[in-house]
Amino acid sequence: RRQFDDPDLDVDGLVSLVDEFRRDVAAGSHRNQGWGNSNYGMSKLACIAYTKVKARHAPDGLRVNCCCPGYCATDMSSHRGPRSPADGAKNAVILALPDCAFNGEFISDLKPAVW
Repeated sequence: RRQFDDPDLDVDGLVSLVDEFRRDVAAGSHRNQGWGNSNYGMSKLACIAYTKVKARHAPDGLRVNCCCPGYCATDMSSHRGPRSPADGAKNAVILALPDCAFNGEFISDLKPAVW
């Protein structure tokens, strides 16, 4: 995780990390190499890291963020999620508001998440 959060990480470095994970999974050595056991989790980690990289290099006035609606009652969750889709969508809506000051953040539960 430390490598994904490195302030000097660039897109090429991120692609290299994700490729390393993919190779280690294919070889069956990802656990021994210190990687997690979730492709889904890795995809989210890469998305958050990419957001942070792009935010650092965004022109003035452009904000780059990502968000998670949470576990919502949708077809994807077979309607088991405790949160309504409307409540989950609020995480994206706050990022589109003109007074939003977030940049380079992963928003969950209407605030920057610790990841």
